Amino acid sequence: MEVVAESVAGIDVHQKQITVSILVGLANAKPKKISKRFETITCRLKDCGEWLKQRHVEQVLMESTGQYWRPVWQILEPFGFKMILCNPRIVKNIPGKKTDQKDSEWLSELARYGLVSASFVPPKSIQALRESTRLRKKITQSMTATKNEVHNLLQRSNIKLTTYISDIFNGTGLKLLKLLIDGEVITLQAITKCRHTRIKASVEQLFAAMDGILPRNDRRLLGLNMELLADFRRVLAELDAQIDEQIMEFNDLYLRLQDIPGISQRIAQIIIAEVGSDVSPFPDAHHLASWAGLCPGNYESAGIKHGAHILHGNVYLKSAMVSAALAAKQSKETGLKDYFWRLHGRMTAQKALVALAHKLLRIIYVMIDEGTTYIDYKKDQRKAITLIPQT
Repeated sequence: MEVVAESVAGIDVHQKQITVSILVGLANAKPKKISKRFETITCRLKDCGEWLKQRHVEQVLMESTGQYWRPVWQILEPFGFKMILCNPRIVKNIPGKKTDQKDSEWLSELARYGLVSASFVPPKSIQALRESTRLRKKITQSMTATKNEVHNLLQRSNIKLTTYISDIFNGTGLKLLKLLIDGEVITLQAITKCRHTRIKASVEQLFAAMDGILPRNDRRLLGLNMELLADFRRVLAELDAQIDEQIMEFNDLYLRLQDIPGISQRIAQIIIAEVGSDVSPFPDAHHLASWAGLCPGNYESAGIKHGAHILHGNVYLKSAMVSAALAAKQSKETGLKDYFWRLHGRMTAQKALVALAHKLLRIIYVMIDEGTTYIDYKKDQRKAITLIPQT
């Protein structure tokens, strides 16, 4: 194998310490091996950077182990090394006795021969935006779990408000829940004061739906869950304001992305947070789609090709693109909608939806790479374009 770097370091990262192994030597000679351990406090990591600098290390390779790699990366990067972050799944060591030193030596050998591809590490401004959008997703999921807990609590108390009110966490539903939390006597007059005129259910129906058995403990739990939802809403409002400030740096791209059918403001924010405003780390659109997990895998044996599922990829970007595809296929008179239904004629709806998400991501790649704006041609316009003779 050809040596691509004569002085490399592999770092096995843990919470309390890192193990560093250096391989130094000419390409036509056996390299010298040096190993050392450092604590992960800031001053020791800076000592590690100086130690690597004194030995003229060119490349530093480490695994993306949870969040532990991030402070190591941030402290070593200013020393000028060529930093490479790799996926642990593709650099598994050979079977046998496992130690931190062997892991770091294995990483240094991979770096010396260039046998591992670097993972995408975005700029700091994109990392900050990414952390905000991912936190928003986690809070939204927590809100959904809390709402489900409220629904379960009402059902076990035989309170059937959801039969007549689709959203019990706003308007009339919220006011009726407050009556239950406060322990007030439920009367027709009390329900009439809470009921909005646009609610289809009558006062009598709502009264019957609230005629359940709500124990004192469940009433308290209901109040705590509603307080938790109010806190979630307050935090989300602050987080949305922060994301709006962070996205201003990429306002041009942010607005252009929303020209694509199915791309909402929130999805455009996630795309910028996950991909960034520069797609140069990805050689082409297909590499970006593969990184996002929107490409089917390859499985061939004995000359026979078998079907394979899509890859794991970036779950945040993948879920956002599938949501965008769901919205795009429902838009009126767009080429993306026509594309979905053409595919649906020969495959399942789920596969056609993933293919549409793949197409959307390729469009986004070109828009970011070339700085262009999306133009959607209607069916007759696309037909006219195809009939133009090629010169």
